[in-house]
Amino acid sequence: MKYQTRSRIASNLDRVGLLGPAERVRQSWHSLRERGGPDADGNGLPLPPPRLRLLVDSRSADAERFLDTGRQMAVSIAVAGAQAGSPLNEMDAILDFGGGCGRVARHWAGLEGPEVRLCDYNPLLVSWCDENLDFVTADKNELDPPTSYESGKFDLIYAFSVLSHLSEPLQGAWITEFRRILKPGGLLVFSVLGHAAYDRMDTREKERFDRGELVVERTGTAGRNLCTAYHPRSYVTDELLAGFSDVQPFSFGAWDAALVQDAYIARRPAEQPASAPGA
Repeated sequence: MKYQTRSRIASNLDRVGLLGPAERVRQSWHSLRERGGPDADGNGLPLPPPRLRLLVDSRSADAERFLDTGRQMAVSIAVAGAQAGSPLNEMDAILDFGGGCGRVARHWAGLEGPEVRLCDYNPLLVSWCDENLDFVTADKNELDPPTSYESGKFDLIYAFSVLSHLSEPLQGAWITEFRRILKPGGLLVFSVLGHAAYDRMDTREKERFDRGELVVERTGTAGRNLCTAYHPRSYVTDELLAGFSDVQPFSFGAWDAALVQDAYIARRPAEQPASAPGA
């Protein structure tokens, strides 16, 4: 009920053009709360400042939460890849799509084998990764595809809590782009707000969700955490990932209760030709 109330307030502010200023005030307050915290993790790897951590999480700039959730995401990716017969250390290239300030990518510091790329459409986040994570190549993308990557480059693309903040047309366009830049047989791993976040929706949204429809709030803020999308499982498997094979939900493992995400792994069919950028 608390989340539904916050969502209604956000939608009302959006309608009168005050959502952006209100969000900036909220972010400033959360960032100030975390001032004076650690500037590096236990291994000496730099931590992004609170304001950048908040752009990734949206709910908290807490350093421990940032590290713990990123570590758990990295573990879940490694486990999912191994179970699919594609261990990470045997790959050539991995893409962290919408990787922000490296919440997950920082945990590949000791990974030997694949080239690790990260992309995000926020230049502040990309710049921080470029300056502080020397084992990651950080690239800026636009809100709309395509990327500059060549077709069939990546063995694995992962995107955690990214599609949850895009409009339906943008989601479809990015899934098409993922299919293009994945190698034949490559893996796509991503998470969305789905059944685990069911209680966040109001009655009308739940009715649409139960019919298998994608529910998107505040589409005008696509690309930011203010835009929220809820994905029924049937929509993901039958529509969003219609061009992929071996689509399966998988477990994140022991998550903090605040992280309510449904995760999926899918494979680009080996026989499917890659399309040219913009096709």
